[in-house]
Amino acid sequence: MRISRVHVDTELSVGAEIALPEAQTHYLKHVLRLKPGAALLLFDGKQPFDFHALLTANGKKLGATIESVTAIETESSLSVELIQGLGRADHMDWMIQKTTELGVTKITLFNAERTQTPLKPAQQEKKMQHWRSVAISACEQSGRAIVPEITFLRNLEHIIATSTGNCKLLLDFSGDSLVSVLQQRQATAALAGTPLVILLGPEGGLNSAEIELARKSDFAAVSLGPRVLRTETAAVSALAIAQSLFGDLS
Repeated sequence: MRISRVHVDTELSVGAEIALPEAQTHYLKHVLRLKPGAALLLFDGKQPFDFHALLTANGKKLGATIESVTAIETESSLSVELIQGLGRADHMDWMIQKTTELGVTKITLFNAERTQTPLKPAQQEKKMQHWRSVAISACEQSGRAIVPEITFLRNLEHIIATSTGNCKLLLDFSGDSLVSVLQQRQATAALAGTPLVILLGPEGGLNSAEIELARKSDFAAVSLGPRVLRTETAAVSALAIAQSLFGDLS
């Protein structure tokens, strides 16, 4: 029987007795129908460990007693930051879920000129919580222990100026093959030590000013092939190719 794996937003250690939040309590009790004494795995999203625990109960509240810990190796050696122009809500949820499963390190979202429904400041906190919950669920499912960082910045110029990768790529039909560019950059050690940065737009792509800004900031244009991919498909495809070449997909 598969042991349930649950994220808790608190630092974990062997021997600790923790109270489980309401959402996890509801899920374990009413969805999975687990009883006190059931085994489960906990992770805190910051440490590369799974903590083996036993479910406990105190009235209607559930808790867990941590009995042991196991180091897990589910984080890719390839660090990838994905910079994505904000698209439709369902497209972004799908992109975050799948790129988390594929091992993305950081996702930075922004209001592009062609974003159909820009994110307003009043909506940001709630949206960030939602996106993080999507990533956490993907980590629970996929076995990842480190939840990818998700940020939102309204200014693409600021995002580009603070990108630290030696290999910065812009998904664009006019570019060279992504595979050939990655292989060339690897040969010159451009992927060593810093994140690979991949920039792409929302539905409709980036406009000419945004593309020019990226090019002036040393983003190399790369192509995924002759077909027009949805923005969320492009993000997932680019990450899968990078992980297959230099990460942990084999």
